[in-house]
Amino acid sequence: MLKPDYNVFISWSGERSRYAASALRDWIPKVVQAVEPFMSETDVEKGSRGLHATATALEAVKLGISCLTPENVEAPWILYEAGALTKTIDDETRLWTYLLGGLRAEDVKPPLGMFQSTKPEKEETQRLVRAINRAVSKKLIPEARLDEIFDSLWPELESKLGQLPPGDGGVESRRPPEEMIAEILEITRDTANRRREVDWLDEYVPLFREFMPILRQAVDAAKTAGAAAPQASPKIAGE
Repeated sequence: MLKPDYNVFISWSGERSRYAASALRDWIPKVVQAVEPFMSETDVEKGSRGLHATATALEAVKLGISCLTPENVEAPWILYEAGALTKTIDDETRLWTYLLGGLRAEDVKPPLGMFQSTKPEKEETQRLVRAINRAVSKKLIPEARLDEIFDSLWPELESKLGQLPPGDGGVESRRPPEEMIAEILEITRDTANRRREVDWLDEYVPLFREFMPILRQAVDAAKTAGAAAPQASPKIAGE
């Protein structure tokens, strides 16, 4: 039987993701004591129906962390759990992606790419912990005290994450710049068509403008690299 007070769902798929999820499950409650994490590998009782227990937890919990690696970034189970966690978008629902194994935010396609990502580094993990502290309980740990606890316990998690098992080398996580630009254009067109329904996106316009020069640099670099490589003769229309 599931405990009724689970409040953070930790999602994983694959060996490296499982390792990091287990480390986070053990570590986060030491920093934010109000956290009661659910992870399917450790919190589903022996003899119970695993899928049913996981689905029950997904129904009850509104805070989630998806542990992403280059191998699982498009895994069906990761996408299913993320969708179940965010089935109701409101002020209390949160999903954070934790990027492992060299995965970058720009490598993660929507829908997971739409959520706030965290690198397994001290500063970004500290911001994640602060967000969890604000979301998980009305009795917040004062930020100064929270930072003290975090600073004392971060080396433990850093050491664990430093021992992340190696990947199988079979998955390429980098996305071509052209694909990212096409995706942004598609989102922009859709936004324009549904403008009245998504006025809240206005606050992200400055971020979009800031991001465009970075994309332009990536595209220019890709074009330069392509120009240096041997090119096949273009086909003439009608051939």
